[in-house]
Amino acid sequence: MLRAFVAAARHRSFSKAAVSLGVTTGSISKAIAKLEAALQVRLLHRTTRSVVLTEVAQPYFLSCCRLLEELDEANRRIVQERTLESGALRLAVHPTVAGAMLARLIGRYRRIAPNVNLIISAHDESVRLYDGKFDVAILPPHLVEQSTVIRRTLSRSARRWVASPRYMGAHGTPKSIADLSNHVLLLGPQERKGDEPIKLLDSGRTVKILPKSSMTADDMTLRTAAIEGMGIALLPESIVRADVASGLLLPVLPDCTLDDGDLEICLFYSHRELLPARLRTFIDFCIDFFRDEPAENAPVPLRRAPVLAVV
Repeated sequence: MLRAFVAAARHRSFSKAAVSLGVTTGSISKAIAKLEAALQVRLLHRTTRSVVLTEVAQPYFLSCCRLLEELDEANRRIVQERTLESGALRLAVHPTVAGAMLARLIGRYRRIAPNVNLIISAHDESVRLYDGKFDVAILPPHLVEQSTVIRRTLSRSARRWVASPRYMGAHGTPKSIADLSNHVLLLGPQERKGDEPIKLLDSGRTVKILPKSSMTADDMTLRTAAIEGMGIALLPESIVRADVASGLLLPVLPDCTLDDGDLEICLFYSHRELLPARLRTFIDFCIDFFRDEPAENAPVPLRRAPVLAVV
């Protein structure tokens, strides 16, 4: 109704207003009549030759022009937000991804989207994408409420036992799963639940053990603890790959792992439709990056640890 009124006042003609808006002359007439009825004010003087603003309608016409200009500008901005590779992208990532891998991912993404402002937070606790704090998350499935989000698996990494040479030298090298009961085990919350036995797989066979002592923390804290010689840690291979290659950590019982203990990293976003260009591009790029990443960063074979004498 406002657009019909403004167009008619500007063109001083219902027919010209109709052409400018791409509608019929009758629809212009009906819209203005409806607006006048709602306001209970005559806005236009109609004659056979022209349409003229009434005196009372002149300030109303100027206000309508300003409102429609602001609305059109708001429409342009929101369309631009959806179609241009710009704006802020808020990303939640798991600590296992943060580091060299994340640096490579972000570096390559910025080459194709240099005008996007990245806001990155490391998270090892639950995230809700629908509360508006994050646009996308790269996390294990158990850390994202998934009822209304899209999930794409990016990578899987088996968990392996590792320990520092210092710990192995001081406490000996386990030769069987049963030997783990005599060691301090560094475990994640999903592995150590209260005083329940830990279920492990040894060459496909399920075995339960109770460690003499354990420490529970997130994976990155456990990695640091293992390097410092605080115990034998069960960690994703992707986290300790470089440490094993350098000898900072040694593999323990390579055939023993956790029952269903792989670390799965997934990409989460809230919906499929009408995604901003920066988010749509990041999603496609991220999936391609993780698909190619294993070829560039192939797992280092876990060497069997040498038997060390107890000091």
